[in-house]
Amino acid sequence: MLSNSGFKNVCSSLAWIAGVTAAMPSLAAEPIKVMLIDPMSGPQSATVERASKNLQYAIKRQNDAGGLKGRQVELVTCDSKFNPKDGKNCLDRAIGDDIHYVFQGVGSNVTLTLLDGIEKYNARNPGKEIVLMNWAGLDEEMTNKYCSFWQFRTDAHIGMKVKALVTWLAADPSIKRAYLINMDYSMGQGATASAIHFLKQMRPDIEIVGSELHPANRVQDFTPYVAKIRASRADVVITSNIGTDLNRLVRAGNDIGLNVRWVTTYASQYGQVTAIGQKGVDHIFQAGDSIMSMDEPALDKLQDEWRAAGQGDFESIRIYRSWLFLSNSIAKVGPEKPLQVAKAIEGMTVSIGGYQASMRATDHQAQLPLNISVLSTAAKYKQESTPWGFKLLKVYPAAQMSEPTTCQMKRPSGA
Repeated sequence: MLSNSGFKNVCSSLAWIAGVTAAMPSLAAEPIKVMLIDPMSGPQSATVERASKNLQYAIKRQNDAGGLKGRQVELVTCDSKFNPKDGKNCLDRAIGDDIHYVFQGVGSNVTLTLLDGIEKYNARNPGKEIVLMNWAGLDEEMTNKYCSFWQFRTDAHIGMKVKALVTWLAADPSIKRAYLINMDYSMGQGATASAIHFLKQMRPDIEIVGSELHPANRVQDFTPYVAKIRASRADVVITSNIGTDLNRLVRAGNDIGLNVRWVTTYASQYGQVTAIGQKGVDHIFQAGDSIMSMDEPALDKLQDEWRAAGQGDFESIRIYRSWLFLSNSIAKVGPEKPLQVAKAIEGMTVSIGGYQASMRATDHQAQLPLNISVLSTAAKYKQESTPWGFKLLKVYPAAQMSEPTTCQMKRPSGA
């Protein structure tokens, strides 16, 4: 039996333990889980490989700074295989694991499937909703016909990027003949339509000497396609191709001595510089949201820190930007109520030094500056351990690159 003094000592110890536990709730708190649903295998996996590591680094920086609302963040990945069925399986896994925040960007066919599933799930499960951060999807209709309160596109859509590249081409009087070649799915079709629209609007004298859609992720040899381009005597090739469909196309052109400007939207993606090689220097141009050499000290710091950690290239600023939209919102309202997190993203502006992007509330389409760059030996940051990187040529302000929306958003109760 305890003496009175012993009993008092036990009570004091228990009270001290309880006090310490109450004072440090973050030690016991469950992590905030987020999921990246994108192709981790197959032809488009190189697109995601570096982006996944860059997102993990962004989350690590957040965790090292104390996390979000005193909780650590955990990244879970799931392989969509560029396939809607597998993407839906990933969404089901997120639901089963009580994950409310999902990143996805590669494959608009997958995005549509996820949006459909998320809309149905959220309608049946108020308070447990899922928010989709579309970090790289370019199909215009995602923030037009298929706009959703639960989706935020944090990159420019393909119409905006094609507007940037045509604006740049239109200023060059030497360009007389253009050839369009894109992958035959919604984003590639949209790129073709946007190129035709903006060329007619800005430079109706430029002749479109060819326009072709090819099967996505299935062409092994682009020689027949580049032979047509050579026969057309085009000055410039406009393409939104991604992954192997881009580098195989360009290499096939190089192999037959095709001397054109390649104006792209995805040439700075991880793996492309190595695959395209030296013949692309001064011939490969890109219209995009960001490159590694942005002439912005805050972005340079990201590159330097990442390289100092032995990680190579911090290529995907776009996924880092997407993380900033989500993390800033969670930091403001907490992770427990996804509806409030989504509301907080609306109208938000995120900054990396002087580099800014804002989220338009009407359609959840990011408004951001776009730039033109060229593969060059003069880039500050060389990519993939090669002597080449993308050098900034021109920046267009967000207001100039903005496009109207046809979105008729259905907002849930409480939004």
